[in-house]
Amino acid sequence: MTTDIQQISDTMAAHGYRWQPPPSLVPARPGLFAHHAAPSWIDPLLVPLTRARGGVQTVRWSIAARHWHAVPAARPPSAQRVLSALWAGPRPLHVPVGDVARALASAGVDSSDLAFVVSSSSSEGDSLRRALGRLGVDARRIGSGEETVATVRRAVLAGGPHLSIEFPVGPPCSITCGPGCRCGRYRVLAHLRFNPASQTRSLMEIAVLESELLGAVHGTREPYGVHRFATLVKSVRDALPAKGTQAARAQRVRLIADRLFTATLLIGSGFEPGPRGAAYVVRRLLRNVGTELALAGGSLTCLDGLVQVADRSVRTTLGFAPLTDALLAVVRDERERFAHVLARAPILLRSTVTRRQGPTERAHALLRLRNEQGVPLGIAVAWCRENDFALSLRRVALLQETSQRGEGAWGLPGPLTDTRPRPDSDTHSTTPHAISAAGL
Repeated sequence: MTTDIQQISDTMAAHGYRWQPPPSLVPARPGLFAHHAAPSWIDPLLVPLTRARGGVQTVRWSIAARHWHAVPAARPPSAQRVLSALWAGPRPLHVPVGDVARALASAGVDSSDLAFVVSSSSSEGDSLRRALGRLGVDARRIGSGEETVATVRRAVLAGGPHLSIEFPVGPPCSITCGPGCRCGRYRVLAHLRFNPASQTRSLMEIAVLESELLGAVHGTREPYGVHRFATLVKSVRDALPAKGTQAARAQRVRLIADRLFTATLLIGSGFEPGPRGAAYVVRRLLRNVGTELALAGGSLTCLDGLVQVADRSVRTTLGFAPLTDALLAVVRDERERFAHVLARAPILLRSTVTRRQGPTERAHALLRLRNEQGVPLGIAVAWCRENDFALSLRRVALLQETSQRGEGAWGLPGPLTDTRPRPDSDTHSTTPHAISAAGL
């Protein structure tokens, strides 16, 4: 059976959640795509429930544009579909929990292995545990835990209980590993949030993440180890020279596949690479791929073909029309512009770095060179090491983090949502984890 988030939607419809067409991918603010952890994510669903009771649902794309560092093994893709549902009006807690559990089972998840993690105040948590007891859930499958980054509270649900429905994949980390353990074994398939019982209007939110669902059904913690991405991953692997450790190479393949699919999705939705806003997001994605290819010793000309593979093997299978020749030409033009940046990089680096005396001063210079001339940080750091220039990687990482937060220190640009015109630039993350992942 082919697993798909649409199967979850069909089952939820049978339980009374009526379909609401998803909002457009067009950012609500310049450069800022919608993400399921954003407080405003459920706003489109609140409108039809303003003066009504019952349930409403939609399936929409969640784009994680703020955290494009190297992708750890258990990290979900930058772009994934999320089923979101709201129910307005009084309803026993065990009813929506049972609805979601049955919906997950309809998509191929073994419901007998589902785990339930309660995160709330003691009084609200007790009511959720009693609801799970009514469903016959064994106490050993119930745990407690803090809300994660992905479970940010909505304003209309603040202070209410939260329940995550999880599924174990792989061996436990220890004899104490169980529901609520954050070792990476438990895939968080769904979140349920309830507003406090003290509020006069009852409201409940459900979110089901497709990347986690696919991992649970395929029995893998690797977000790109599922059948949907098999052709793309193989093509990326074939495009990279066989060098470096197996772990480093696998992480690079994972990162390139992630950026390729997200860029292809956005390009096909009408966002072409450019110097500001949403267009700059696409430019960053494509140039992240180009940077990784260059660092691995691969050919930048592979980029065009890899975009086509991402389009034909993944994007079109999700119901989209293939990229047009005009859009593929846009990708080719962007690749040629980036090739020009890489060709100039050694000259720019030598003239800039040799004038700086200390590793911290060189770190400042590399970030300015990235911002003003578009030389990727990954390329710049690798060049410094190859030419025996001492460099503070920690300082580069800290400065990059400051820039990402938009603090504007040392004249650096703000975060990804900055709408000022930029040169043909790329931002290759240099947090300590990303530096290690790039083999620098």
